Amino acid sequence: MLSKAMIFNVILLFLGILLQATASPLAENSLQTRTLGKRYEGTPSGKLGDGGPDTSDYQSDSDIAAAYVAPNGAFVFFSGIQDSQAPYQFSQTLSPPGSILRGAFTKGFVTRGKPQRSVQWFQDFLDRTSGYFADQAVAAGNPVYFVGNFNGEVNDCSIWSRIELPTLVAGGIQITLVDYTNFANQAPYPVPGGALGRRDADSSLVKRTNQYCADWQGDQEDPADPDSTPGVGLDYYPGNCGVHVVQYQKNEGAPDSTGGTSNYRFDILIKDDQGELVGELDYADAPGGQGVGVDSALPEVLTVTAQNVDSDPVQFTYAGQSWDSNSGQCSVGGYDSGSRQMDCAFTC
Repeated sequence: MLSKAMIFNVILLFLGILLQATASPLAENSLQTRTLGKRYEGTPSGKLGDGGPDTSDYQSDSDIAAAYVAPNGAFVFFSGIQDSQAPYQFSQTLSPPGSILRGAFTKGFVTRGKPQRSVQWFQDFLDRTSGYFADQAVAAGNPVYFVGNFNGEVNDCSIWSRIELPTLVAGGIQITLVDYTNFANQAPYPVPGGALGRRDADSSLVKRTNQYCADWQGDQEDPADPDSTPGVGLDYYPGNCGVHVVQYQKNEGAPDSTGGTSNYRFDILIKDDQGELVGELDYADAPGGQGVGVDSALPEVLTVTAQNVDSDPVQFTYAGQSWDSNSGQCSVGGYDSGSRQMDCAFTC
């Protein structure tokens, strides 16, 4: 017969074997949860609307983490404006250049792709991707920028209000507000109620949990995204693209708060091989000899450059191509009421 001591030792041995058998999976699951679990504030939208697949046809949280490319410069957030042109341009003025959301992931990642994936799950994907972007900004611990309306007003339903801002506030990150119409206008971001504590930040989200909206206008997708994903197709129709330019004479066009500008200004429209609008820029300041980059759905940036006097041709560069408005691939009208128009074709 076994003694009580021997029975006790057998029980201890059995428990040790049981713990050894279960410790590894539990530890692995815990590590996976810490590595891939949601750490950002707010809740992704889930499926919105009728139709579409029952489960998301977009990348998982682990795929989002794998596609992340750490910015060399500051994190630049934006919301409540037409598209990403102004935030992108602002990010390029920083030294080293900063990054907006799409620039912090592999090319074409933050899009619906072509053929397009479901619209019902796109907002959820944007929420999760933006949340990861905000997480990384907190992990970096450096000040960030928010480009938008200078009064700081943003829709409650936006990703910025629901996820990005609460995450940055909870992480104690300094935010600088930048006027998207004039980058020189900057101020500390007006966080609601001052410096929110974690509890206050969470309670301020209650009214937002049932409404979701994109942070830019358009077909629920950033119309100025220049990236492409070969695996799911390009975000534009390649071939022969066209660019339409309105060049405003100096002191003409949309006047700013000082009553005008001593520089030329451009309206620029870019269309792909099928005539679809893939890039747009309105009343961009164009000092002589300084190129204006147009953020578009094309994989490279089209640059348009005014010269010094009205009779000078406008210069264009795109993906190694270079031409001016006097070349055979352009047609140019004369100045009328302070502006002239031109159309050029180029290979895209």
